[in-house]
Amino acid sequence: MPPATTPPPDAPHRAAVRALRQLGGEVRVFAGACNSVRPREPGEAVADGSDPHPLPFVLEVEGTPNLFHELAHVVLLGRLERDHGTAAARIPFDLATEAGAQLLREELACCIESCAWHGGSRREVEAWFDEQVDIQPCFFRRDDDLAAFLRDAAAAIARAPARFVATCRLARRRVRTALIAGGLPPTVRPPHARFTPQREWLALLARHGLPGDPEGATG
Repeated sequence: MPPATTPPPDAPHRAAVRALRQLGGEVRVFAGACNSVRPREPGEAVADGSDPHPLPFVLEVEGTPNLFHELAHVVLLGRLERDHGTAAARIPFDLATEAGAQLLREELACCIESCAWHGGSRREVEAWFDEQVDIQPCFFRRDDDLAAFLRDAAAAIARAPARFVATCRLARRRVRTALIAGGLPPTVRPPHARFTPQREWLALLARHGLPGDPEGATG
């Protein structure tokens, strides 16, 4: 039996692209991308001109971490859809409602999954988590008030911490299943597999001087 080979460093990225293609999405990675999913415009060609049968959706992302964030959204929803099925007219969302709280859980799950597959150092991964969370206030009635958003978000997560953990675990399982379907060997693990809600949400809150729910969120 030949010795096992180590997959190249970009193997997860390639598997994510293939997984999204299997679901009907052409992935375009470029600087300045808006990190979005949209239906292909009528007559819109494949970006590199290589496919005579264009796929129905286009994903535009800025780098591998954003690719994994979008992949997590797609697999949580179970399909490709514009803006992951969330109508822009519903923005801003209300964290006092269960619907708003669930959107937050899913958004944080996608942030955490993106961090798990980040290829950088632990410090870079923490900075990436902070950066993803920093853009959330405008979607949840807090515009650019990060401190107020984090207080609201901490309260929303604390109301049902088990649901937060369950959502993150579901994202982890579904992303892994999609990557394997995209050709990633099952033995390949996320570089930061220990980047989990049990640790990182509480750590982020602590960095901002806010309490979390250590008993509920560590299950």
